[in-house]
Amino acid sequence: MSKRPERTSAEWTTFAVAVAILVSLMGAIISEALRSEDDAQPVAAVERTHRVGDDFHVTVSVENKGDRAAEAVQVVASLEIAGEATEGDQTVDFLAGGDVEELVFVFADDPASGDLSVKVSGFTVP
Repeated sequence: MSKRPERTSAEWTTFAVAVAILVSLMGAIISEALRSEDDAQPVAAVERTHRVGDDFHVTVSVENKGDRAAEAVQVVASLEIAGEATEGDQTVDFLAGGDVEELVFVFADDPASGDLSVKVSGFTVP
């Protein structure tokens, strides 16, 4: 029986790189399996307001702070001036985890002269 020749440094380097790749891959798989996903958490916030002709455009960002998607995200904007409220609502069809969408609400009155609020009033989980 003949003796096997010793491995070269190139073979050992290749072996070490292959082991490192396998260990990294296994670590990523285990980490993903143990990771818990946060439920969908859509929130709305006013980004900016500007005048366009006689109207006031209010840009609202809708962000899903969770990991899971949300569908039919209902956003309500309400402007109260001197006890009188004007309300508008819009729907974002689909909002993936971590995504941000922008909506524009249009009001006849200046939001700076009243109390403007925006909120997510509901959504569904796909």
